[in-house]
Amino acid sequence: MRLVIEYVELPYLLTVLELNLKKMKDSNFKLGHLFELHLKKIQDCVIKYQYRVRQAIRKRGIKVLDQHQMENCIMAKYLFRGYVHDARLLWGKVKSDTEVRLAAYLGI
Repeated sequence: MRLVIEYVELPYLLTVLELNLKKMKDSNFKLGHLFELHLKKIQDCVIKYQYRVRQAIRKRGIKVLDQHQMENCIMAKYLFRGYVHDARLLWGKVKSDTEVRLAAYLGI
């Protein structure tokens, strides 16, 4: 279940990083290029971690069949050991998990 949650949540972390990179490029910070480099480094780390999560999912025979964004949650259907399971992640959980993961990458 943890792998499925990470599989679903990691693209949102990448989206947040991409939006922040765009804001940094549009800003007038004197050291903005350094912040951009740091965010790109974090983005690379997240992409590598996402690859490892995908490998682990494949290794365990889990298949994420479908994902739907709803108003209050993300629904994901996945296949594990021949049975179809549902995962429902509330947006509040996705947001807090994304913030915690980003804080860990920033060393905060």
